[in-house]
Amino acid sequence: MDYIKDLFTGKADQEHVHQKFVKYSKGTFIGPAIVVKKTAGGMKISGSHEYVDAMVGLVLRNTQGAVSAAGNVFSKSGIETDLAAKSKKRMGVYNTEIKSEADAKALLGLYEQNPEATFYLDLETDRAKLKTKKKAPRPGASHDDEFFSATLDASFAGALAEDICFDCAKKDYRELRISHRYHINGLVIPDEYKNDAAKARLSAKRKGTVKRTVEIDGEKTETEKVLLV
Repeated sequence: MDYIKDLFTGKADQEHVHQKFVKYSKGTFIGPAIVVKKTAGGMKISGSHEYVDAMVGLVLRNTQGAVSAAGNVFSKSGIETDLAAKSKKRMGVYNTEIKSEADAKALLGLYEQNPEATFYLDLETDRAKLKTKKKAPRPGASHDDEFFSATLDASFAGALAEDICFDCAKKDYRELRISHRYHINGLVIPDEYKNDAAKARLSAKRKGTVKRTVEIDGEKTETEKVLLV
């Protein structure tokens, strides 16, 4: 699910948004980044791992019929689906491998029924192609702004504007760049977990700010929002 959009549209109190911040402690961190370049026939897109879920959802919601899918779905609980090639559990995380030709509607159902899961899937249709790495970057690794790449035809332009550039005043552009930076200055821990370090880390809300930078054809705008997730 697109937690980035939820952060900025008043929907940050959802569990799937909280789960994206469990890994963070206090400090300043480079957040999600994406680049969209218009081409004669559509758009070329690349970005960091945080945007893969949003791209998977965008492609599936706007596709009818068959889609080729291959990759991994990571979740805290097991996922039962006929689309799975195999599933395994390691260190408390389930990895469900998808490798099939599927109906886009069925795959979208799997995606929407598991909002807290992470979908690292290659997708290919007659109008879209998404290619991504299959595992999240290791903690402390340098930020990878080319974790995925995608090619979409022009029919996706409206959906891309609504999902990715939801706050952009200008919808007609040649090149779009969006980046984020998190500054976390505190953790709000529920009273019942203050003496349990493991549960405190998992349940604590991260408090601070998030800065969103949108650059359209070289013109930058910045938005800063209070963070409590």
